[in-house]
Amino acid sequence: MSNIGINNLFIADRMLGKLARYMRLLGYDVLYPPPCSDSRLLGMARAQGRILLTRDRGITRRDNSTEGNPVVVEIDSDHVETQLSQMIEGGWISSLRAPRCSICNTPLETLDVDAARHLIPAFIMTTQKSFLYCRSCNMVLWEGSHWRNFHVKIANILLCGDQNHEKEG
Repeated sequence: MSNIGINNLFIADRMLGKLARYMRLLGYDVLYPPPCSDSRLLGMARAQGRILLTRDRGITRRDNSTEGNPVVVEIDSDHVETQLSQMIEGGWISSLRAPRCSICNTPLETLDVDAARHLIPAFIMTTQKSFLYCRSCNMVLWEGSHWRNFHVKIANILLCGDQNHEKEG
């Protein structure tokens, strides 16, 4: 089933925290709730119309709800690169969007240099001219080496699929 083009909302179980953070940075709305029971996780997915991302193969079999199950994507790998490849190849995610905060899932806003000045270290002002801001976390982000490395990793996944990602740690 191809889901490309659909504005999917996701909820990730506790085994997929890194995938949730990566997908948020790619612009996808991904809830990552604190530890909770399978039935609560499934209930949140149902109530909010979210797709459940899980490594737990038996999660739907253990649920006693008669309300029907939400869409569940069983993630096969422990490696985030391969997990992202699975999401792309399955059509669950299809494009880069405006990034969300990797911590709280809030959409990031553009912040001008003057507004950023009192929120970041002075030396950053000499090297950066564009900033993103999370209103919920009061966190400012800029395109430093972490951001560039993340985009290189994503570009590699998009170009190469999941080749050799299982070997990475």
